[in-house]
Amino acid sequence: MEMMKKILLCLGLFAFVVAQDAQALSDANDQGQGVKTGEKKRFYPAEVQGHSYGVFSVGYAYQYQSAGQITNTHTGNTIRYKGSFNNVYFSIERGWIGGKNNMFMLGGYLDGVAGQTFFISVGVKGGLRLLNGWVIPHFAVGYQLEHLQFPKDIRRYNMQGAVFSIGTFVNVTKGFGIDFTLRAGTPFHMLNRNHAKTYGNKGINNVGIMLSFTFYDFSI
Repeated sequence: MEMMKKILLCLGLFAFVVAQDAQALSDANDQGQGVKTGEKKRFYPAEVQGHSYGVFSVGYAYQYQSAGQITNTHTGNTIRYKGSFNNVYFSIERGWIGGKNNMFMLGGYLDGVAGQTFFISVGVKGGLRLLNGWVIPHFAVGYQLEHLQFPKDIRRYNMQGAVFSIGTFVNVTKGFGIDFTLRAGTPFHMLNRNHAKTYGNKGINNVGIMLSFTFYDFSI
């Protein structure tokens, strides 16, 4: 819980700095063009200037893992495995945007977490730029590699699996906004065959929730 408070505090400070910088840039542009403050919207989505885009996100991730009963064939110990983890989340994305009203988006992503557990994931991501960019629902399919540790076992294992994500980005100002993503996938299995055999080739169910401050750049 203490770690979560620190993460949320850092995210709050990040959001404050971003909002201040965005507002300062907006005021400078208004003055340079001689436009009255009341005649121009203070908050609006980033404009699309080409057919490529980039995304950067930082935030919080919660994960829940479960596998039911697992028996170590070497020791005979049986456990009922489940765990919940709080982590710092990061993500980068690069892709193509086009179609009618620049509505369609397709790209690749790389993301990961660090904290009570660790993972890295790569995959393909698609989205729809709706309402001129105010809302961007998105989905992704990818591969994820993650650490795994069982109670009463000093070893850390690597597990892998396919993951599927669905989420929504809501713009706040000029491409900066809040993103909420839900991720699940196929049962994860240990990467090392000998380790997997030790635990009966048991699959680990994995569900994650990511809440992040996200920036879309349509000018790169």
